[in-house]
Amino acid sequence: MNLLKMTRIVLWSFFGVRRGAAHQADMAEVKLPLLPFVAVALATGFGATLFALARLAVNVAH
Repeated sequence: MNLLKMTRIVLWSFFGVRRGAAHQADMAEVKLPLLPFVAVALATGFGATLFALARLAVNVAH
């Protein structure tokens, strides 16, 4: 459950729209040393997805 909560926190930070009270409540409950690893993993997955979609679009066009 903690990993799911950290994933939710990172995804909300990617969008940049979050109320301060909800952010503070989440930060009080989560283990901060693991949060950067979750953020890097999600960013890498997002980048890999965009890269795969771009390659697919280029291959379909040719």
